[in-house]
Amino acid sequence: MGAWPGPATRPEVTRLKRLRRTAAANPHAWAIAVLFVVVTVSHHDDVLAAVPVATSVFSAVFGLQRHAFDRLLYSFVVAYAAWALGTRAGGVVLGAALASMVARAILVSPALLDALLETFMAALAGGLFILLFRVLGRMRRDRDELQDAIKKLRESEESFRDLFQEASDAIWTHDLQGNIIQANRATELMNGYSIQEMLGKNVADFLSEDSHALAREVKAKLLRGEPVQPRYEQHLFRKDGSEATIELTTRLIKRDGRAVGFQNIARDVTQQRQMDASRRYYLQKVLEAQEEERKRIARELHDDTAQSILLLMHQLDSVISDPRNRLPPDVADKLTWLHTLAVNVHEGLRRYAKELRPAILDDLGLVPALDWLADTLTAERDIDVTVQMSPPPCELPRETQLLLFRIAQEAIANIKRHSQATQAGLRLATCGEHLRLTVTDNGKGFRVPERLSDFANLGKLGLTGMQERAQLIRGTLTIKSEPGRGTTVLLDVPLEATTPPV
Repeated sequence: MGAWPGPATRPEVTRLKRLRRTAAANPHAWAIAVLFVVVTVSHHDDVLAAVPVATSVFSAVFGLQRHAFDRLLYSFVVAYAAWALGTRAGGVVLGAALASMVARAILVSPALLDALLETFMAALAGGLFILLFRVLGRMRRDRDELQDAIKKLRESEESFRDLFQEASDAIWTHDLQGNIIQANRATELMNGYSIQEMLGKNVADFLSEDSHALAREVKAKLLRGEPVQPRYEQHLFRKDGSEATIELTTRLIKRDGRAVGFQNIARDVTQQRQMDASRRYYLQKVLEAQEEERKRIARELHDDTAQSILLLMHQLDSVISDPRNRLPPDVADKLTWLHTLAVNVHEGLRRYAKELRPAILDDLGLVPALDWLADTLTAERDIDVTVQMSPPPCELPRETQLLLFRIAQEAIANIKRHSQATQAGLRLATCGEHLRLTVTDNGKGFRVPERLSDFANLGKLGLTGMQERAQLIRGTLTIKSEPGRGTTVLLDVPLEATTPPV
């Protein structure tokens, strides 16, 4: 069995009270109530029988019996309620009017069919009024929403215009022929022309021949739907004749699926590029001085220290081997130990001198020098090294060969000192327009920081030196490693940029 409905909850009671207070304070609600009562009283009494003119008029117009006017008034009361209080209120009034008219037709009216037809027509008219006001209300709401959307669109447009003008990056748009349509204030600061001077000018007026050729290439790729670099470098001429270096992003503008122009966002990196060039220059000079110092130390070790130790070895050997000295056995043993120590020191000095400046690099070139590095790794640490060498398609400058060798040497030295590896790989190959040097090992590995520049903060100065040398030849150094999964050092160098910048 179903339970009796409980008392209304507090929120529902509060809502009902609020609705009652609102209805009670609305004069339209009182007017509708009064009209409804008057029409209902008139509908259920024969008041109109005393006015034969009204009865005859409505009978002639509608061809129906009496009380047609009452039912018509009901539809106008419904319309008034729908207009003043909303379609829900109109529906409530229509329901009440329909109940009153049906009751009158069934219980009182002598012409049942006429009365039911009049009731239906009056209800239909009231329903049409409700539908009309519902449609009008929806149109009014749509109009208000549209006006609000237009207002927000204008505000958004003004905000975008302010953002466009106040952006720190230079932004301009041009049509498919390259004629500038729009530009912001940052573009003025970048090239020295005012916005009015730029409008209508062609972008080719600001570019060198090489830069214009690159711009045409980017334009063609965008029109074909091909990907382009997200940021590429261009050079433009300022109004004062000076040249600026910019990093540029270009995107295609479409309307209705048809290309109409291009939008460009640029940042002036002239000072940054000058600072980079200066830094590379000083770094190159530091590395050149370092190499010269290596050569001097290697030469002194070979020509001075090593020769002195070699002379000492010969003297000890002559003392030990001369039968006329008649040395006691313990003294002979000590001299033999000193001779052996001198031999080991001499071999160590020769090895250090080769590592400081291997003659094989100057005499035979990069590939034999890398082979020698692999041999030293096998000889000193008994590590199985796989070597794959493919000579570059062109002769590399000696400075480039030296930088590549030093990067590989540092990678091999790290394998010796830290990796605890049993296998390693050294590979030099040409991949398209790049020369690729790869050094791998199966050692313990390490966790690579997010940026290679963080190696210096971690005390890994050797890896930092590798990165700096790679930058001098515009190479990209990538280090991949995970604890327990070995290490891979990958260097990609563009063949056209193998000469270090001066």
